[in-house]
Amino acid sequence: MIRVLVRAIGSLVVSATMGSIVVFLLLRMLKGDVATVILGQTATREALDALRNEMGLDAPLVQQYFDWISGVLRGDMGTSYAAEFDIAHEIWGRVPLTFILAFASLAVSALVALILGTFSAIHVKDWRGTWVDILSQIGIAIPSFWLGLLMVTLFAVKLGWLPAGGYVPLTEDLGAGLKSLVMPVLALAIPLSAVLVRYVRSGMLEVLDEDFIRTAQAKGLTLRRAAWRHGIRNASIPLVTVTILQLGSLLAGAVVIENVFTLPGLGRMLVVAVGGREVLSVQSLALVLMLMILTLNFLMDIAYGLLDPRIRERRGSASIT
Repeated sequence: MIRVLVRAIGSLVVSATMGSIVVFLLLRMLKGDVATVILGQTATREALDALRNEMGLDAPLVQQYFDWISGVLRGDMGTSYAAEFDIAHEIWGRVPLTFILAFASLAVSALVALILGTFSAIHVKDWRGTWVDILSQIGIAIPSFWLGLLMVTLFAVKLGWLPAGGYVPLTEDLGAGLKSLVMPVLALAIPLSAVLVRYVRSGMLEVLDEDFIRTAQAKGLTLRRAAWRHGIRNASIPLVTVTILQLGSLLAGAVVIENVFTLPGLGRMLVVAVGGREVLSVQSLALVLMLMILTLNFLMDIAYGLLDPRIRERRGSASIT
């Protein structure tokens, strides 16, 4: 397990370094000049050159990158040139909400997928399994933002059960905070769980053909009890993989959902920064979102080793070889 941990940490560090370089270069390839955005089209060349020099924009790209990444490592991501706020402070103030939204959606999706996917595999030959497949197809076809708008119309406007938007911090009012998160979490979780159900169903169907399931049945367990007691752990391995791979789509959906429900998270900040051509803010936000995905990939590698000892053994033997 130690070898798996070391390899995962090494992969995390290398991926984060390469990703930061890609983020930096891609934003430098976009059209537009930061100094011109700040001072306007009517600014004189002397004023533009002075501002570029002050912001280090006239330095070589390599120096600009190291200045930026060294500041990030110190916790200094610079200052917004339009709103004039500290970018790092603003990002870290919004991270908890985006984390809560993402992880709550992942947790709900995984739980629903395990239950419905296992149920569908057990009843694969009757109408109950067919109905789960039909519902999952419908869930895949529904965009999260459209589902969010439908929820606002039904639960906020017509029924008045939940707030239409905004966010109350959980530390201030737990009940109001949870109410403000119900619809955003469900809007993200329902389409994702529809995707995951199919993977769990496929994985469980393979598990149900394994010898240990037949052995459990020979000892007196029904197929349902054998599946829930012995099959879930093995069927959850592909679920972990697909869930992490879907994280990028989940975060992209969170950008839209945070704007639909006016949640002050990283997604809403990113949209505002792009609209205001805040290159430094967009750059730092892209790095933070990338690190979130890489961190969860790191946790996925660790989860593999915990869920299936055979993976630990194969990786350990590969390292020795």
